[in-house]
Amino acid sequence: MNSFLISLSPTKNIIITGDNHSIEIHKSFAEIFPEISVNDFRISSFFEYFFENNFLIEKEKNYKIMVTIKKSEYFSRIIQKLFRKALNKEIIFINGNEFKIKGIISNDKIWTGYYNLEEIMKKDQEELCPNFRVKFVTPIVDINEGKFIFGFDKIFNKILESFSEYYGEDLSWIIDQKEKIFIVKREKYCTKDMPINGIIKNSYVGEIDIEILEKQYKNLIYAIFMFAKFNGVGDMSNYGFGQILIK
Repeated sequence: MNSFLISLSPTKNIIITGDNHSIEIHKSFAEIFPEISVNDFRISSFFEYFFENNFLIEKEKNYKIMVTIKKSEYFSRIIQKLFRKALNKEIIFINGNEFKIKGIISNDKIWTGYYNLEEIMKKDQEELCPNFRVKFVTPIVDINEGKFIFGFDKIFNKILESFSEYYGEDLSWIIDQKEKIFIVKREKYCTKDMPINGIIKNSYVGEIDIEILEKQYKNLIYAIFMFAKFNGVGDMSNYGFGQILIK
C-alpha cells in the first residue's frame, strides 16, 4: 500500500455544501482510475475540512487530499497518470467543479509513505519502541444501526479482522492472548455526531497508548497497527473515515 498527497486548485471559488464531499471526491477519482476497483484505493476529504459541511474553497489556492493505493502493483501506473495530468494542466472534475492538479507530494513524513508487511516483520526488534500511541484523526463510524464500534476491544477486533484477510491467515488467537502480548495504558475518546447521507451517525476520534509486553510479538503488533494506518478503520474508511496515525 502507498499513500501520497495531491495538491488541487479550483479554477473558481466554490462553496462546498452537504455531508458527502469526501464520497464525491472518491467517485471523481474512481473515474480517473478506472483500472482499479473502487475498494482498492482510499481518498480523504480536503485537509482541515473533514468536519465541515459548508465551506469555501478559493480560486487558485491549493488544497491537499490524501490518496492511498491499497494494491502496490497499481501505484506506479496511477502516479504516472496523475503526473501527466499535472504536466498537461488537465482539468479534473469533482462533483462538477473544475480543479487543476498543482502537485503530487510523496515526502511528507506524517501523511505519505508505504506499507510493506515483509519489511516490518524482518525489522530489528530493537528498532521498534515497545510504547506507541494510536491517534484517530478522523472519526470511526459504523453505518449499521446497533453496531457502533466503541472502545479499544471493538476497534482492535475490527483492525485484526481486516489484517487477517490481508495476511491470509486466521489471527483470531491474538484476541484471546492480547493481555499477555500488550496492554492498553490509556484510552481517550471524543464522540462526534457525523451527518452521512443526511442521517446523523455516532462516531468518535481519540488516542490509545499501547505497551508491547512480549518482545517476540513486536513486529507483528507493529505490522497490524501500521496496516490500519494505511487501510483505515471501520465503515467508510475508503472515504477518509477511521484514519489513524502511529506516534
